[in-house]
Amino acid sequence: MQGGERRYLAVRVQVGWGDCDPAGIVFYPRFYAWMDTVSHVLAREMGIPRESMIPPGPDMLGFPVVGTQAQYLSPARMDDVLEVRTWVSRVGRSSLSLRHEIVRIEDGAEELLVRGREDRVFIGRDERGQLKSRELTEQMRAALARYADEGGDGLPRS
Repeated sequence: MQGGERRYLAVRVQVGWGDCDPAGIVFYPRFYAWMDTVSHVLAREMGIPRESMIPPGPDMLGFPVVGTQAQYLSPARMDDVLEVRTWVSRVGRSSLSLRHEIVRIEDGAEELLVRGREDRVFIGRDERGQLKSRELTEQMRAALARYADEGGDGLPRS
């Protein structure tokens, strides 16, 4: 976030050869992978180190996806520069919803290519070592609030 002017988390990617299908356009699961990348950046901002998200650690924490949706408006092609923008559209006791927009950036212009949504649940190990949902901490809630979707409902925009 820069100087309070933007309230979303952003990650840029450049489309590579392996991201494209035989028709030369980005294979749709890649968009989900890029949305997932931003979610991991957000988890780190919430104070969860990468090492805590890798099994088999006893303190393993994570934010698995429990729901997702995407609407594809225009294709992306090899060498396109894309920016994945993410807002927090809902925060529950142990869950959160993210709204994503993926835009192509070219010569100072932007084109919206994909609208997406993810629902995630905060999990950790209980005293028996089982993965269970956990309540979001105040530190996590403060980090999520920085990217709050003003008036967002968690649904892709039409």
